[in-house]
Amino acid sequence: MFTVSRATANKSQSVKRSVSTPSGRISYSDQGSGPVALFVHGVLLNGHLWRHQQTGLSNLRRTIAVDLLAHGDTEVAPDQNVSVTANAKMLSEFLDALNIDKVDLVGNDSGGGISQIFSALYPERVRTITLTNCDTHDNWPPEAFKPFVAMVKAGGLRGTLEAMLSDKSIYRSPDALGPAYEHPENVTDETIENYLRPFLASNERTRDLERFVGGFRQQAHRCD
Repeated sequence: MFTVSRATANKSQSVKRSVSTPSGRISYSDQGSGPVALFVHGVLLNGHLWRHQQTGLSNLRRTIAVDLLAHGDTEVAPDQNVSVTANAKMLSEFLDALNIDKVDLVGNDSGGGISQIFSALYPERVRTITLTNCDTHDNWPPEAFKPFVAMVKAGGLRGTLEAMLSDKSIYRSPDALGPAYEHPENVTDETIENYLRPFLASNERTRDLERFVGGFRQQAHRCD
């Protein structure tokens, strides 16, 4: 049921694991001990986003940073629903698989939106909720992200990902993902590789991300 790709006996270091759920084989990093805090990243990212928070909180919480459906090392079937609501339901399945009843929930970006859906569907599983800058009912997708959504709809995702990986300065630029960071110049090449490379592992992985982003348009239509 469980797979550990890097093991360590030191609880101050993160352990990368995966676990089977009805929604797919979910990848996550696990660090520390105590009450569980679940960290949920946003679009084009993965659990690597929360590495510093996991280290900083490892003496207070067992911190778990999940890779959402269509992101990171999480593996899903070609017909698996990867919408934001499907991701919220996956989080509940994920907690079931780890025998975790309740969490301190932390969400960012579209992961913050997913966290809100999760909290509405499963309030009994949420001890506390913390949201950083994130999508919400009347801001999904955010105005600044709409050109990216349009580009994906037009079929330009794979070429855009390849361009950003070939020239990392594109990723950091004001016309790409630079505005998502306070200091985009500090985002390392290694971090960009960590975030984007999984999307190009296969054509299916790219299509999964296309379907995830396509769900933003449906979410926006429900908010209108």
